[in-house]
Amino acid sequence: MTATLRSSLLLMLGSLVVALALTFLPLPPWAAIARPALFPATILFWVLHQPHRVGVLAAWFAGLLLDAGYTTPLGQHALALALAAFIVFKMRDLLWTLPLIQQGVALLPALIAYAFTLFWIDGINGRQVDLWWRWLPVLSTAVVWPLWSLILERFALVEVDS
Repeated sequence: MTATLRSSLLLMLGSLVVALALTFLPLPPWAAIARPALFPATILFWVLHQPHRVGVLAAWFAGLLLDAGYTTPLGQHALALALAAFIVFKMRDLLWTLPLIQQGVALLPALIAYAFTLFWIDGINGRQVDLWWRWLPVLSTAVVWPLWSLILERFALVEVDS
């Protein structure tokens, strides 16, 4: 059981590293405007599938990584990811009953809360961001969710007997 647990944790961390690398991958401006939020989607995937290992606190620390990477005020992404993780944790029973395509739509409240929190904190700090840059990633993440979730389930999800 210990070897399975370790490999599962390694696969979880590996999926987060891949998602983080894809988040910071440079894209041309026309493509970057609709870049899906794969790192938050990966965190939300793990909150949905492994809530005993990845929860609000883990989402907070993952958000601190995004804050450091984007050089935003410390805690901005952490607060946004923790709020989104809390929403997914509360919606977990509903999300389990839905097919993947409908899960993407059902995750919109969590993704909107994530984007709105960032929008709100940017507004407090006086940082203006184009609305397309703020809300297109919410829609693209919801659209990409079924495929991204399927990839993570296929390659990264290891069942562990308790």
